[in-house]
Amino acid sequence: MMLKKIFLSVLCCMAAGGFPARAQDVFEIPETLEEAEAENRTAAQILHDCTRVIPTEPMLLKGMLTVRRNRGAVLAEYAYNLLMDWGAEPPSAECLLFEKDAKTLLERAQLARPLGRSAQIRLYEGPQMEAAETPAFSSRIRGTDMTWLDLTLDFLWWKDVRFDDVPRGKCRTGRTCHILLASPPEDIPGCAAMRIWVDVALCCVMQAEQLGPQGKPVRKMWVQNVKKWEDRWMIRDMEIETLNSGHRTRLSVDDAAKP
Repeated sequence: MMLKKIFLSVLCCMAAGGFPARAQDVFEIPETLEEAEAENRTAAQILHDCTRVIPTEPMLLKGMLTVRRNRGAVLAEYAYNLLMDWGAEPPSAECLLFEKDAKTLLERAQLARPLGRSAQIRLYEGPQMEAAETPAFSSRIRGTDMTWLDLTLDFLWWKDVRFDDVPRGKCRTGRTCHILLASPPEDIPGCAAMRIWVDVALCCVMQAEQLGPQGKPVRKMWVQNVKKWEDRWMIRDMEIETLNSGHRTRLSVDDAAKP
């Protein structure tokens, strides 16, 4: 089976990177709701600012993907290494997926983001790591609830963006967020749009929903816990749930370091 976006960005703003120690270390963003309203930024500008928070220095994340039933029984576990170099030309990353023992390599994915284009994915699998068919962004990783949209955070670069009918609200952790709707530039099976919660103060994604063809949520992702590694706050745990599936997936980051 193919390795079917781990984060941030899976990890990112949302998982694949981290939150800056101070928002002002990245670029000037408003500190209060009043300041944010005074700036009158468009939805597209807010989403674009999320890409500016993603760290550009090389970083290696190690952790686990755990699939469990809603009542808690574990169905599957995979170890992963995610090496990110979003400051390269073009920005790139490599994800290795292992058996639970973190020794038996199952799949390898190489990602790149050429300027002005969607993320490109090269996938290798099997004992010889032979090239496999390129998966759709909505394809799931080995039966988990995580998809290539989570690993690449491609929706952060979509241009068709507007505020949701309720443009501001609280995410699951209680932080105040802009709520945006972003539509893909080309058809993605099972994904008509993404609803995205962007933290007003940190300008990073805290929560997202994949909307199906009828405009209803079919999959949800949210930050569960954060932890400080060196001088950067990063995601410690992220939950991803495929609605009405009876299971959900936790992405845990156990270690983050410069390679």
